[in-house]
Amino acid sequence: MALRTAAQVGDRQFTPGSPRAWTIVAMLVVLMALNYADKLAFGLAATPIIDEFGLTLDEFGLAGSAFYLPFFITTLIVGFAADRVGSTRPLGAIAVLWGVAQLSMVAATGLGVILFSRLLLGASEGPTYGLVNHSAFSWLKESDRNLASSLLSAGGSIGVMIGAPVLTWLIVDHGWRSAFLYTGLASIAWCLAWFFIGREGPLSNRAPAASRATDEAPDTAETGAEGAEEAAAGTGSGAAAPAGPDASAAAPAHRIPSILRIIATPTFLAVSLAAFAGNWAIAVNLNFKPLYAEHVLNMTEQQISVFIVVGQLFITAAVYIGLGTLMKSLMGRGYSGRVSRGVLGGVCVVAAGVAFIGFVYAPGLYPRLACSVIGGIGLIAFPVGSTVIAQMAPVERRAGALGTYAAIYGLAGVIAPWFTGLVAEQAETQAAGLDNAFIFWGALTIVCGVVALVFTRPERDGRRLAAAAGGGGPAKSR
Repeated sequence: MALRTAAQVGDRQFTPGSPRAWTIVAMLVVLMALNYADKLAFGLAATPIIDEFGLTLDEFGLAGSAFYLPFFITTLIVGFAADRVGSTRPLGAIAVLWGVAQLSMVAATGLGVILFSRLLLGASEGPTYGLVNHSAFSWLKESDRNLASSLLSAGGSIGVMIGAPVLTWLIVDHGWRSAFLYTGLASIAWCLAWFFIGREGPLSNRAPAASRATDEAPDTAETGAEGAEEAAAGTGSGAAAPAGPDASAAAPAHRIPSILRIIATPTFLAVSLAAFAGNWAIAVNLNFKPLYAEHVLNMTEQQISVFIVVGQLFITAAVYIGLGTLMKSLMGRGYSGRVSRGVLGGVCVVAAGVAFIGFVYAPGLYPRLACSVIGGIGLIAFPVGSTVIAQMAPVERRAGALGTYAAIYGLAGVIAPWFTGLVAEQAETQAAGLDNAFIFWGALTIVCGVVALVFTRPERDGRRLAAAAGGGGPAKSR
């Protein structure tokens, strides 16, 4: 049985998987929804912004890329800092900065203010995905993390589903600045609620030792063979050594693998490339898909809004919830992370790349829109990458590893909008240029998916990390 302490018996809400834990996850899902609503506002307001300030497509693409320029640096800095200070305070701080960034767009007078707003928003939103996963994982057992990470990713889709019609209405009826005003105020309101609700989880390395007892001595009746594997490997949910009177002495500092060892594993690099392709898709969709739909496909603002909502419904139901539940089921039945996460995730990313190319060549409006919707299946790369990294990395390195992961895939956001705008300007027509950029996007996604399919092997690389740090490795699973 797991060790019990007076604190745990008296306050069961601070145990892994408790109602309090899922309340935290729900708050983080809302934060992810606001994250994507903030980003969506810029794409939906593309036409009035371009018209008001006389921007070219490459200038607009530069403003889109500016969002991601500080992404890499802040994601790394905040990720490593969260290993020391926890995730609660950084999450509150970045939400306030989102609000400031969005409100600055309300007073925009030209490209300079737009670039400032996008840089500040990117700097503050960059660490979000790694932080929300780290925070959620500190409240949940390994068996719950696939579903939680999928729900967090689904939060982005929820933000787009709700944001698309609401922001479109605001832009059309009240001007494009109103979209930034209300998203900014919503981010600040979330921070006020987080002040009262947010806490470090019992499986965080920042939590008191007593509250981590459940994780340090897994109850096999609850976690089964999977929990026993984690306890042996010192990975996953944060178990670093067998529980007992000398538990703290049994986990000396040299037994924790360095962050460089973690990020140099083929698995880490493979899932990072898959997420790179996914983030390329997000950056292009948010910045150029509404513009493409309006000027090339001749869709109205309301039709674009419906199209966006349908796409996000598919992503939420089929990708994050459907595939997330399937992966959880496969893991529960004893299949390895290699099969249930690596193979399944890699196949989905490859399929997404094929769909993106199909979007260019499919005959007729509705087949093209169908290809665009199906392409969302590649976004499963985000929860797959987060859970695989948490499966390999010890809790003492988890935030830094997730931050590095987010920084790597964040580079796609720096390149994709600028590259897409540049290619579009070089072609004879805007439509031809965007089609060329979309074909490249599809080919890139296929390559990244194949890499993920072949090289994602969390059990193997987890054993190597444990062996290099002087510990044992997890038992094999089928």
